[in-house]
Amino acid sequence: MDYSIVDGKVQTRALEYHIADHCNLRCDHCCSFSPILKKWLADPLEFESDLRAVGRVVAPQFLKIVGGEPLLHPDLERLLAMAKSLDVGRRIQLTTNGFLLERLTPRAWECIDVLAVSLYPEPALPKPLIRFIARAARSRNIQVSWKVQDKFTCLDRSELASYEDAENTFRDCWIRHRCHSIKRGHFYSCTRPQYVQKFATDPQKFLEDGIAVHDADPGALALRIKRHLERSEPLSTCFLCNGGDAPLQTHRQLSPVSVRVKREQMVTLSEVVPAKR
Repeated sequence: MDYSIVDGKVQTRALEYHIADHCNLRCDHCCSFSPILKKWLADPLEFESDLRAVGRVVAPQFLKIVGGEPLLHPDLERLLAMAKSLDVGRRIQLTTNGFLLERLTPRAWECIDVLAVSLYPEPALPKPLIRFIARAARSRNIQVSWKVQDKFTCLDRSELASYEDAENTFRDCWIRHRCHSIKRGHFYSCTRPQYVQKFATDPQKFLEDGIAVHDADPGALALRIKRHLERSEPLSTCFLCNGGDAPLQTHRQLSPVSVRVKREQMVTLSEVVPAKR
């Protein structure tokens, strides 16, 4: 896929900012690893700095505020107001499982253009809460995308991929074209590198799966991001991921024991990912 640069900015579909690693659910094969990660919340000043830096060189149609579960962030209103004022994406989307949406303040509601609500079979979002969300959004002309997610893509590998398998995963993966993200000063083509590095004693190998955005030369930075998005070499993260075209499995919540097992597995696998060629 080719990415164009218009007026100095790489044109993309969406840019995600994951403001919380943890979640109030424990979905297996969560693309954000939320059930097996420690609690983490985005710093508002870092959030603003990252969006200012990347906004100079990337022009997404949507800026998506996601997690984990973003409603767990105590400064969500402040973050949404910042996102609105910085005007990085044409539309701001909040992605949530919906269970905590009654916490959303009036000011926060006014900063949202699109609300994406994931609907799981277990636990199911209560019908009164669904009606509340629909009314609140309709009264503010907010588009609601109800995403029924009764199946999850089996992203997590139980053993390390070969280089050939990682190449195939990267080549066929739709996630790297739809889930670009910015976190802690780095732009990533995919959701997962920002999380995988948290399992490794040497996070640098996964940090290099992204592009540092605090660069004084925006022209050079835009070109680096374009090359990153158009690359053919797999990411280090691809050795730990089955990619977006992996088989589906019925949605399920992980038990506390399964959470521990999966975390230990990721820690072990992250240590043996090969160095870049």
